[in-house]
Amino acid sequence: MQYKGIDIMKFIMALFVVVLHTHPLQTVNAAADFATADVIARAAVPFFFVASGFLLEKQRSAHRGETREILAKYIRKLLVLYCIWTAIYLPVIICSKIIDSEESLIKSILSAVRDFVFAGSYGQLWYLPAVAVGALLVFLLRKYLGEKWTAVILLSLFIMGLLTQSYFGLTIAKLSPDGIIFRGMKAVKKVMVTCRNGVFFGGIFIYMGTWIARCSLEIKRWKAVLGCILSTLLFYMEASYLWRIGSVREKDMYLMLLPTAFFLMMLALHIEARWNTVFLRKMSINIYLVHTAYKFVYRKLIGEDNESGIMLFLFTLALSLLTAYLIELVKRRRGRV
Repeated sequence: MQYKGIDIMKFIMALFVVVLHTHPLQTVNAAADFATADVIARAAVPFFFVASGFLLEKQRSAHRGETREILAKYIRKLLVLYCIWTAIYLPVIICSKIIDSEESLIKSILSAVRDFVFAGSYGQLWYLPAVAVGALLVFLLRKYLGEKWTAVILLSLFIMGLLTQSYFGLTIAKLSPDGIIFRGMKAVKKVMVTCRNGVFFGGIFIYMGTWIARCSLEIKRWKAVLGCILSTLLFYMEASYLWRIGSVREKDMYLMLLPTAFFLMMLALHIEARWNTVFLRKMSINIYLVHTAYKFVYRKLIGEDNESGIMLFLFTLALSLLTAYLIELVKRRRGRV
């Protein structure tokens, strides 16, 4: 079954990922920029995780007894895609992480290798191994611990990630630097670089998607719209407060992303289309994968200080759309040969 609403929402969220990484309104209005790039666009990747969990669960339920095969094929596909795009981005990785690095050559190379394993080889590519790890984690927890403990553990991991990211300022104000919790968080940060991964971040959203699919959960369209609006407003209030008090160290994880991603998924399931949306689905992943390359090119052409703004956004978006389209065009022609 094709879920056309998910395809359409994925495409919209892919455009918001470009907004997230270019901050088009930063030089226009600070408040509008914060609302669009640091709040609304922040929900894009959590939605991708939820959609992945939902579709994976639907595929599993349609082919009972083949869960391991389906999961293994899915993870293998993600990791192969990750390696391919890492190779494509290799010149950018070498330039930004080794040539432009202020550290020694050996340390820069080791840092790049560590990033490849734990944090993502470059920019947005972290999402691919994060989905693979998150999907495997959810599968193992559900298999050996059951649904209840899976939810408890994944939510606990997400909260731990929150404490190292957007709630870090509040965390260090309450925890002793010599305590086991604080030292454990420092160790995780040192090894994994960030908690923005499949364990602390993606797992809970993937599980949310599997839960929605398994329960065949549906809510009325107006409730989904209202839920999106209210959760986004609460998300804005949460993010604004944490930024105002100086608590944010990394800005990927917020508590209100949970209901925001949930209601986005509920809304996506209500979206209908009379046309085939497979092309939009493919365009969305292509846009997601290519856009930071054009951001890098723009910065090198215009200058390192131009990391945000409307021109960067338009440059990145236009070339990302064009490249995404050309990738699909090449794939179609190769398929006909």
